Amino acid sequence: MQFDVQILARIIEHAPTCILLLEKDGVIVYANLHGQKFFGFSKDELAGKPLSFLPDFYDKLSAHDSTLKSVIDGTLKNSKITCGSSNKVCMMNSIKIGGVGPDQDLTALVIKDITEEEVLHEQIEKKELEIAKMNAELIRSKAELKKLSSLKSNFLSIASHELNTPLTSIKGYSDIIIDNMREKIEPSVFRMIESISRAADRLHKVVNNMLDVTKIEQNRLRLHPEPVDIGAICKDCVEEISQLAAKRKITFICGIASDLPMFNGDRARLYQVFTNLFSNAIKYSPDGSSVNVSIAVKHGNRFHIIVKDRGIGIDEEEHKNIFHPFYEVGSSNRHSTDFTKFMGGGSGLGLSIAKGVVERHGGKIWVESAGAEKGNFPGSEFHILLPLHANITWDDDDTKSNGTKRLLEADAAFSESRDSTSQQEQVKPKVLFIDPDKEGVEIASMILEDVFDIITAPNGEQGLKLAFHQAPALILMDAHLPGLDSWRVCRILRSQEETRDIPIAFFSDNAKDDEVKRSFESGANDFIVKPFSPKELVEKIWRLLMDKQEEETFR
Repeated sequence: MQFDVQILARIIEHAPTCILLLEKDGVIVYANLHGQKFFGFSKDELAGKPLSFLPDFYDKLSAHDSTLKSVIDGTLKNSKITCGSSNKVCMMNSIKIGGVGPDQDLTALVIKDITEEEVLHEQIEKKELEIAKMNAELIRSKAELKKLSSLKSNFLSIASHELNTPLTSIKGYSDIIIDNMREKIEPSVFRMIESISRAADRLHKVVNNMLDVTKIEQNRLRLHPEPVDIGAICKDCVEEISQLAAKRKITFICGIASDLPMFNGDRARLYQVFTNLFSNAIKYSPDGSSVNVSIAVKHGNRFHIIVKDRGIGIDEEEHKNIFHPFYEVGSSNRHSTDFTKFMGGGSGLGLSIAKGVVERHGGKIWVESAGAEKGNFPGSEFHILLPLHANITWDDDDTKSNGTKRLLEADAAFSESRDSTSQQEQVKPKVLFIDPDKEGVEIASMILEDVFDIITAPNGEQGLKLAFHQAPALILMDAHLPGLDSWRVCRILRSQEETRDIPIAFFSDNAKDDEVKRSFESGANDFIVKPFSPKELVEKIWRLLMDKQEEETFR
């Protein structure tokens, strides 16, 4: 198909690109409309003029002889220059097209203005550079946050260790006095000691909360699953907290479905969730108000738990923040009710622990509430959804626990032993304490000396000597011994014939999962967390001795 020459000429004339036709000596013979506009001259003004007639443009070309030569030869390809007083950026190509007459040898110079493209490209490069800097800053910030998180976790671990060590002594001595010396102490002094014991319990709870938050953040929260009645757990918690609620004249109204199915979960952890939610409801509610609790099965596959109070409410922008560790809702004294009618305040760990426990069970927790206004207390609704049939891989391998039945057996055995000991003279079983903490050993000795013969060693080396020469019935060993570490001591004891079958229990004030795991892997029979009550320690010892006796019976 042949095109009309006039049509092609019109296309060239109106093309949105500058087109110049040059003779072999560089003289301009034609410029299209865009070229005329680009250089600011008419067609007649440009015709017959050499390229030097355009001084700014010509100077740019002449700066590189090869560029000017390529323009005339028609071999210039994608050459970029800045031309004109306006500093336009141009992309140039030249094409040899021959001529009409025998003496004509024409070249088409095509010039495209790419100034806007270059500006856009520079802006993109600038933005990319800014983004790269921001990414680098984010990476650096992420690394710093990770480091800070690790430091925080280490701090919480160290703080709990340092707090639990003196707590063991405080709790141990106060319990000994409460259990055995009531008649020897003035009533006023005895009440002070009871207050000390309660304060130690509260501090121990705070320390445990700090450890729980660390475990949740590190995905190390261990659970002990069993079929449980969520409704019964809720009612037990309401009953326990009712005394605190009564002081504020706050009533709990429970609406728990009667046909709730059993849930496979951790009883103690679920109890902890209810306790934290109920405690918060009491803290942030005015005196004389009520708290509604409901539990039902929703859509046939989920437990739906709702705890609604009539308190100060939570601003919408704080809904997510309240589940962060150490975050506290705004001060209660900014509300219209006077400060004494609210019990706000605390460590800010309760809701973060509740969230961690709920999510660990495969559920979710959220809050619905409007912010408080003067004279208006909208209250807060906390919602929990738990799967009816949770598909959860439980990672708790603590097979050393013998359960409630064994504890009852141990308690009965302890009672029988005390009775028989009081009736007739018996040789006391030897218990070897390997512990550098003199106060801790002294407390344990005071608790156990009526029933057991206590021998002590401050380190692993001396503990091994006493174990081989004294043949104790039981060994209690601190998890952090100086010198020869506890796990090596335990492995040595397990490797020798004369000590292979002696029950060994580790105790520590920092029950990290890896620490517990290493203890059992080295051959320990149990792990006791400080601070412990006298009854707990005695029950643990009798349980271990009973386990040994059963093993010997069935050999």
